[in-house]
Amino acid sequence: MRATVTIPDERLEELVSLAGTTNRTAAVNMAIEAFVRQRKRERLLALAGSVEILDNDEIEALDDDAVTAPPRLVGAPRERGG
Repeated sequence: MRATVTIPDERLEELVSLAGTTNRTAAVNMAIEAFVRQRKRERLLALAGSVEILDNDEIEALDDDAVTAPPRLVGAPRERGG
């Protein structure tokens, strides 16, 4: 998508230099990607402590329970006598 934005020359030159490219479009895209990645990381870190994560032993115990549980039998419906 094309967009017209006003970026101070000094800021754009600094961005291009730090990005290690001479292409302004590539530098701006890199900056946008870095910004989005950083915000996603911050949101993920904000979840710390609010989500319970099982360790390998707990997961294996759940798997073992599923394997040793008796299978559920699904049969034909019973006919009603009449």
